[in-house]
Amino acid sequence: MRVRCALPIAFAFLASVASAAAPQATSCTNCHDSNVFTAKDRAKVQAFHADVHREVGLSCHDCHGGNPDPAADKGKAMDPKFAASPFVGRPKRVDIPAFCGKCHSSAEYMKRFNPAARVDEVMEYRSSAHGRGLAKGDEKVATCIDCHSVHGIRRKTDPDAPVYATHVAETCSRCHSDARTMTPYGRATDQYARWRISVHAKAMFEKNDLTAPTCNDCHGNHGATPPGVQSVTFVCGNCHGREADLFRASSKMPGWASHNDLLASGAKCGDCHDDARSTLTMTRFSDCVTCHENHAVVRPSVAMMGALPDVPCAFCHEGAGALATLVAEPAKKSAHYREVRDALLTTAAGLKLTGDARFDWLVDQARQLPTHRDRPEFARLFEKFRIGKTHYSFTDANGRQVTVGIRRCSDCHIATDSAGAKNAREYLGATHALTSMIARAERIQLAAHRGGVETRDARAELDGAIDNQIELETLVHTFANTEVPKKQKEGLDHARAALLSAQTSLEELGYRRRGLLVALGIIVMVLIALAIKIRMT
Repeated sequence: MRVRCALPIAFAFLASVASAAAPQATSCTNCHDSNVFTAKDRAKVQAFHADVHREVGLSCHDCHGGNPDPAADKGKAMDPKFAASPFVGRPKRVDIPAFCGKCHSSAEYMKRFNPAARVDEVMEYRSSAHGRGLAKGDEKVATCIDCHSVHGIRRKTDPDAPVYATHVAETCSRCHSDARTMTPYGRATDQYARWRISVHAKAMFEKNDLTAPTCNDCHGNHGATPPGVQSVTFVCGNCHGREADLFRASSKMPGWASHNDLLASGAKCGDCHDDARSTLTMTRFSDCVTCHENHAVVRPSVAMMGALPDVPCAFCHEGAGALATLVAEPAKKSAHYREVRDALLTTAAGLKLTGDARFDWLVDQARQLPTHRDRPEFARLFEKFRIGKTHYSFTDANGRQVTVGIRRCSDCHIATDSAGAKNAREYLGATHALTSMIARAERIQLAAHRGGVETRDARAELDGAIDNQIELETLVHTFANTEVPKKQKEGLDHARAALLSAQTSLEELGYRRRGLLVALGIIVMVLIALAIKIRMT
């Protein structure tokens, strides 16, 4: 009985699959899928099998018009006077948006398939740089088919769609990375290469975060237009709300606005500044972009502050600030650090590395050390403390390796006695004082924990200190030092508690080991006494 019931269900399922794989024949498919056309042309019909329009029951005539009756001859199939759907054929390139908009701009029609469907795409497109160019007769600009394809159009939620989140940048780059296409417009062609090494791309491809921003998240979809100078913080602020609020409340925003007015009038930095700043060649200040760039938004790090210590290791291993003498680094760990650091510096000297090149090399070496590699504790602090390099590299559209220095406070605040340079040094000092104590507390805590001693309290205080450190990093967007001491003190209070708790746990471990050693000694002595007594009897 069960077999009898299962067979009709199986046949029904196979029939549905077959119907999905083979769309209903029409006068269009009868001709275009025949040997009258080349294999390349016939591929259009095959591609339509996976098209979203076929999926919802539409076919060729719904877009191109004509009589779909499979029995209709060529004349009737392509009749421009066919009452139900006059044949229009292939639209001219300048007419493509309106061609697609016949349906996609009609709320009444689109709601048949999706009650929440947008119907403003064509209007948005007309406002874009692409749409404005097309309106002027430029047929080289992108239209609907350049992004969505033609006969194999897929839903935007389909992982194979060219407009799926992981494919958007690649789709845009088909034009924007092509020098022949972009040269007439005076556009750069390295945007995709720069974005591909950005923190946003890493989040998307390494962490599988589909919410990470790609081209359309900043520039828009159909209304694709680069954000203007005044709107950059609002664009970035859609995700980075706290940072955007701090920046807009800072003195930097109105200061840059007034500078932009001067620069727009033709003024140069040297017209007002007679110190080192007179050599700057700024053309405008663009909020977030000024410090973080636009496409190559690499992971922000302490290196952006400028006045770095000689070695990046110092942020974790060289104590600084008021707590540096509260709890000493265990002697063996301190000696091991100096040994490894000095060996690395000797190697760097042999490679003739100095300054930024040596700092960047040491960052890479730190990540590969046996005591760091594959250690989640190291990875956590390295990420949270924002240890990073002074340069980044990418491969451009011509296959050339390009190395670029990150933006630093000292790029503009050249004079070491300037307010900006002073703020950067104080911020970096506050960061170093906190990170070095957090790292020391964690090393001591881990030593006790691995010995089997409970360290829950120290762990909780460490988490609190790290949270304060993250908040301290965010305060850099105030471009002032007023809130930094308060937030640093909160972090140091947690770090102090973590240090003391971890040290207590480590001392407990030492006490246990000494007690165990005494107990073993007593046991050995008792065994020896028993052995002697047995031999004497």
